[in-house]
Amino acid sequence: MAEVLLVSFDLALGIYVTWWILRFDYRRLADKRLDRAWNDASFWLAIVMFGPFCLPFHFTKTRRSVLGFVLGIGWMVAAFTVMTVLEWIVSFLLGVD
Repeated sequence: MAEVLLVSFDLALGIYVTWWILRFDYRRLADKRLDRAWNDASFWLAIVMFGPFCLPFHFTKTRRSVLGFVLGIGWMVAAFTVMTVLEWIVSFLLGVD
């Protein structure tokens, strides 16, 4: 039972962390870059289907540069790091090996 909770937590965490990063970036984008961003349907599809793997695509699409791609890779690594640490904490609390 604890394993099911851990997997459910991991799936929800992947969606939430990715959503938070993208919303944080959307608030800081200039109008021209915001026009290049995903619409609501594509936004949620990318988050739910691909999780943190959609971050390099978002940052490359909105910035249209190699720097945007590197920024996306950095945010993706940060998202996976946060997710891993939180998963370790929850697995420890649940007593899952």
